Amino acid sequence: MEVVESYQDVASIQSNTIHLNQTEASCFLNSSVHFKGIGNVLFVEDGAKIVDTKLLFAGNNSVVYLAKSAWPYQLEADLHHDNVLHFGRDNSFNGQTRIILSEQKHLFVGDDNMFSYDVLFRNADPHLIYDVETKKRLNLSQSIFIGDHVWVGQEAKFLKGTQIGSGAIAAGFAVLTKKFPSNASIGGNPAKVLKRNVFWTRPAVHAFKEKETEASLTQETDDFSFKRDSDTFSFAKLDAALDARKTPQERLVFLKQLAETKTKNRFFIGK
Repeated sequence: MEVVESYQDVASIQSNTIHLNQTEASCFLNSSVHFKGIGNVLFVEDGAKIVDTKLLFAGNNSVVYLAKSAWPYQLEADLHHDNVLHFGRDNSFNGQTRIILSEQKHLFVGDDNMFSYDVLFRNADPHLIYDVETKKRLNLSQSIFIGDHVWVGQEAKFLKGTQIGSGAIAAGFAVLTKKFPSNASIGGNPAKVLKRNVFWTRPAVHAFKEKETEASLTQETDDFSFKRDSDTFSFAKLDAALDARKTPQERLVFLKQLAETKTKNRFFIGK
C-alpha cells in the first residue's frame, strides 16, 4: 500500500500518479491518501486546501480531481475500480462529506456549491437485486451529478442516478434518487420538488440585526438564475464522455479541459 500523509510523502508514490504541491495558498492537514491499488490518479489543483480528509483508492485506475477553493475540503471518500470523483472550483464544506463510489460509476460536482455537514453520496446499493421472473438484475449502479451553485443541506443523501441542475437547493435530510431541475427547492424522503424558480445566495442570517434583515428582503441579480442555452451540456453526455475515455490519464485531460471551458448554463436542467 502507498500512503500520503504529508506533502513530503508524494515523492514516494510509484504505482499511482499524484499531483499535490505545497504552495503559499494550499494546506494538507490531518489528512491522508491510501492507495491499495495501482494506476490511480489524484490531481489536486495548486492552492487547494485539504483538511480532515481521507481518500481511499481501494481499487485500480480511478481519478480524483479536486479544484482549488477559498474553503478547505473535508471529505471521506472510498473509490474502487475506474471511478471518477470530481469537485470543481469554489465549493465549500461545513463538515465532512462522505462518498462511496463503486462499479465504474462516478460523482461529478461542479463549481460554487455549498455543502452542510454529514452529506452522503453513494452510487450503488450495493448488493445485487434480481427480478424473480426474468432473473435479470434490477439495480445497476449509476453516476451522480451536481451542477453549479447548488446548496446542499444537513444530512442530505444522494443515491445512484441523482442529477441536480445548477442553482437548486437540496433541503436538509432529503433523500435524492432522481433528476431535479435548476433553480428548484427539493426536499423530503423520497425527495420531490417543493418550489420552482428560486435562487439562493451565500450570506448566513445567524448574526443579522434588523438593518441586515431589511436589506436582505430583495436581491436584484440574475447571476444565479439559469436557463437552457447554446452552452448547455447534459449530464448524460458528460457521463458518456467519461466512460468513453478508457484510461485515468485520458479522463484527467478531459476534466482539465472542462475546467477551462466552463460557461454559466452548462449544467442547466429544465422543468
